[in-house]
This record gives sequence, structure tokens and C-alpha cells, in this order.
Amino acid sequence: MAKRGWDVTIVAPKGGAPQQSSLSNALDKDESSSKHTFFEVKRSRKPGLGWLTFGSDLKKKLPDVVNDGDFDIALVEWQAVAGSHKALTQFNIPWLIVDRSPPVFRSLAGRLQWFEYRRAYKLASKNGVVGSVPKSQALAEWNRQHKRIVEPVIILEAGVDVSRFKPSNFTGKPTIIHHGQLDKERKIMRLVDIGSLIAARGIDFKMRIAGTGNCLTELQKTATQHEWLEVLGPLPSDQIPQFLSSGHIALFPLPDGEIWRLASPLKVREWAAAGLPMILSNITPHKSIGERSWVKLVEHNAPLEEWANQVEELLNSDLVSIGRKARIDAENEFDWQQTTESLHLKLTELAGL
Repeated sequence: MAKRGWDVTIVAPKGGAPQQSSLSNALDKDESSSKHTFFEVKRSRKPGLGWLTFGSDLKKKLPDVVNDGDFDIALVEWQAVAGSHKALTQFNIPWLIVDRSPPVFRSLAGRLQWFEYRRAYKLASKNGVVGSVPKSQALAEWNRQHKRIVEPVIILEAGVDVSRFKPSNFTGKPTIIHHGQLDKERKIMRLVDIGSLIAARGIDFKMRIAGTGNCLTELQKTATQHEWLEVLGPLPSDQIPQFLSSGHIALFPLPDGEIWRLASPLKVREWAAAGLPMILSNITPHKSIGERSWVKLVEHNAPLEEWANQVEELLNSDLVSIGRKARIDAENEFDWQQTTESLHLKLTELAGL
């Protein structure tokens, strides 16, 4: 947005998760960083307490931030609505609620997050919100069915800074890559099961998995039992492109659950930017990118043998040619420059610019 001429002020937690701790570094490196300002807000890392501490600190700090600035419009993540709507209303700043994802987990902490999610939409509808920014059309329709949607709706699909990614050169031992949340809810251990089937066929390969989640410890223990398996922890955002470029194909057997159907396929777009052919479960977010020569879709409940068959077939294909097509599509369709176009136009209209 800064490259489109907007002066951007970000009020968010700093530190903790790799993507948060790298935020200020990313701003420092951005060529338009003179148009970025960052204000830190505290957020507890204890499960279930993050949104409480975040909202409380935001409520304290945002009035000063707003009073000292000259803002035309605000984008407010649903987690931040409770702590920000009063200040935005007081200073007559139009704002939109941003919904990148409903809560995923159904634990006690997850139920607290669901309470805040529903509350955020209620507060938004009663406090002058001028629109909503969901991450996918499926999420917009889902919220519309639950009588939560705020019109107008501006879809903001997950985007990628394609220039940060270096395409794979497909050298060395064939390597299967996966990067993302490593949670049991995503049935992430299926990656290991598929890898075991491939290894049993005598195929010489590596599987590299990176990320964080409630399956990370189990994955790391499992890696000690298999020479072909390497499990890394969470990666800073500036190390993700290098990690992906070490791969030959990407693999994501995500199950078909209600929450996953609402997703925008960020990882798929990152993998495309890295020029990686990929094998994905045949579910709504993966189908949303359309038919692509660099994507193989497998039914989410297909036998693991079918997944292994597809991996073996793809590893024997012309990966260089297939990967080149993935990269071209990423450059033409998935870069933030393309995905933010409709948001930019709508914000310009709403702000009266």
C-alpha cells in the first residue's frame, strides 16, 4: 500500500512469533519504509490471554497514536476491534474490520477466541464500521450466512512479495518441502506417513518440514528415526525463501474442515513464487486458484498410497519446466501488487481521496 502512495502506520505486537519479530526488520528493508510507522502493543504469549492483553494495551495507546497522526482510514483486525473502536469513533476515522481467519482451535483458549471473534463483529456493526475485508470469497459467504457480514465487502486474497523468492534450481537429492503451521488439526503427521511409503519403495529423497505448532515436538522426535526426514522449527520470514528454494516439490494433505474451506491459500502462493510444483488436497482453498499445470490435486480422504503415487510421478516429471510456469503465474497473479488493487481503490473511495 505504501508503494501505492499510502502513508502506513502499523499498531501491532512485536516479538514472539517469527512473523511478528521480523515485522520491523521488513519495514526497515522496504524501499518505501519512509512511509511506514510502527507502534508496539503488548500481547501475552499465554494461550487464551493474548487477545485480552492486546486489547487492553491497544485501548490505552491508540488514542495517543490517533491524536498525533493524520489518518484518512483504518484497517482493524477482528482481534483489535474491542481495543480500537472507541478511539476511531472519537476521532471520526472511518474503519473496516479485517478478517484473515476465524479461530482454528476448539480448546478452552479457542473458545475464548471464538467469543472475541463474534464480539468483534457485533461491536463493528454497532460502532460505525464502513466495510469488511475478508481473506476469501468463501469466508465472506460464510459470515453472510451467519448474519455477521459488514457491507461493503472487499476481498483481500493472500498475496506474496514475489521478488523475495528465488526459484528452485532442482539440483541435488529430490526434496519434498512443507512449511506452515504444524498442528494436529491439520493432520500434519500424514506428511511422515506419506514419506514412509515413499521410502519403502526404495526412492532416494529428503523431506524437509519447517514451522511451529502442537505437532512440532512429535515431528522432531520422529525425525530422529528416519534419515530422510528433517524437521526445523519456526523460520524468520527472511529465511523462508531460501528454505523453499531447496525443494523440488511441495506437499500439503490438508483435511477438509469448515475452517480450512474458508482459507486463502497463502502457502500455495508462496510455493508458486519459489517455482515449486506441488501436490495438494482437493479442497476449496486449493481449488480456488484454478486449474494449473503445476498443481496436482488429490482427494483429501484418498488412501496414502495415492498420495505416494502422485509424489513419485511428479518427481519423475520435468520439474524445471513445471516450476517455471508456477513462478510466472505467481508474478502475474499472486504478488501483493495485484491482490491489493481492489482494496486500494475502495479505500481511496471511502476516504474521499
